[in-house]
Amino acid sequence: MRAELKIIAYQSIVILVTTLAAKVFYSASLDLTALLYGGLISVLTSAIMAYRIEQAACKAAAGSEKGSLYVYLGAIERIFIAIVLFGMGFVGLDFSPVPMVVGLMAGQLGFMIGAFKVKD
Repeated sequence: MRAELKIIAYQSIVILVTTLAAKVFYSASLDLTALLYGGLISVLTSAIMAYRIEQAACKAAAGSEKGSLYVYLGAIERIFIAIVLFGMGFVGLDFSPVPMVVGLMAGQLGFMIGAFKVKD
């Protein structure tokens, strides 16, 4: 399995474990849908990063010096998409900020775990 997919799998597992833990310990006070939505934002931005890094590697392998442009473009896209999705969650879907941020943090923790596991 490709490294990017392994990292996204680790992210998804950590998000699901966090959601299950929240359901068991904080079932009445935490919106699980918002938690999953925050995790989705994290997974989506990781997928965008993987796509742009793959594009940059292909351009570099072809001899083009524009590979770094794709990495910067991916960073800008990730920030923009995260802001838009958070805004949609807050305003459009009326989610509470705390569960969304917890879901995002769980996804980022999964990213870190996945990156360390893939590196070994």
